[in-house]
Amino acid sequence: MDYIKKYRDFWMYCIFGFLASLLNIAIFNIVHNNMELQLGLANTIAWFISNTFSFFVTKMYVFHTEMKDYKKLLHEGSYFLLSRILSLVIDNLFMILAVLILPWNNLVIKAIDQVVVGLFNYFSSKWIFGYSNRHLLERFRQRSKKKAIEKL
Repeated sequence: MDYIKKYRDFWMYCIFGFLASLLNIAIFNIVHNNMELQLGLANTIAWFISNTFSFFVTKMYVFHTEMKDYKKLLHEGSYFLLSRILSLVIDNLFMILAVLILPWNNLVIKAIDQVVVGLFNYFSSKWIFGYSNRHLLERFRQRSKKKAIEKL
């Protein structure tokens, strides 16, 4: 039981990350295989929709941060988007290279891709929303304020 409590954030992220990955794969399938949009564009559309979903569920259900402060929401959303843009680059490169090199079905490759990208996203989300790093961010803010005061 202690193991589950100790790694609760990770397990919750896995559950919601799995749902976001299913959403990503479903949208990719519809946009690429059914609507026949180009691979990179289809992947980007699926990324955008699944990451919008992921931001809110990760914030509310995994790391339990509040949505009351719009400034904080915008701040976290900006960091989330920046980290996820890097994951989009990884995602698109992996998809394009794997589809060109491997003779596998693009949905199988997309599923493998989601595991790789999901691990990257977990650690970046933990940094953004995780309370273990809040003291570091607060210390950085205090030093910045102190230096600004010293310059006056």
